[in-house]
Amino acid sequence: MNATSRYHPSRPSRPLPWHAWALGGLFLLYSLAAAFDHVMSLAQGAAYYRDSGMSESQVAYFLAVPHWAVAGWTVSVWGGLCGAAALLLRRHVATGLFAASLAGSLVYMLHVLVLSAGGREAMGALWAMPMVLGALTALLVAYCQRLTTTGVLR
Repeated sequence: MNATSRYHPSRPSRPLPWHAWALGGLFLLYSLAAAFDHVMSLAQGAAYYRDSGMSESQVAYFLAVPHWAVAGWTVSVWGGLCGAAALLLRRHVATGLFAASLAGSLVYMLHVLVLSAGGREAMGALWAMPMVLGALTALLVAYCQRLTTTGVLR
């Protein structure tokens, strides 16, 4: 990437294309739901899990998630929410926020899908969702990088 392709304050930026509005809007809506789930999980714990329809074994599993994995989940959720908002506000920091979200997702997936016993069972039918969302977030990192180099994100 050369220096002339990056955003410069004296150069007018290009408008946000419709597909960026669509992707940013969809990811913002998903991230708002994820942020609600995150806050409720941390604030109410077992009561929230039970009210969500989890079995006792699922409740026990998620209550035992180590702090480092919860930290990864936290970075994933809030990085994604802030990244989506930054994309809609046409800020190049969206790239870094989505990258941080992806890194947090990888940390959480490491625990749930690799290091812990029963992670797939505890996730139930949604066990593949962290991988799907991680792949989508990786695509958003690349997409935001492209929007930055073309002068759409400032």
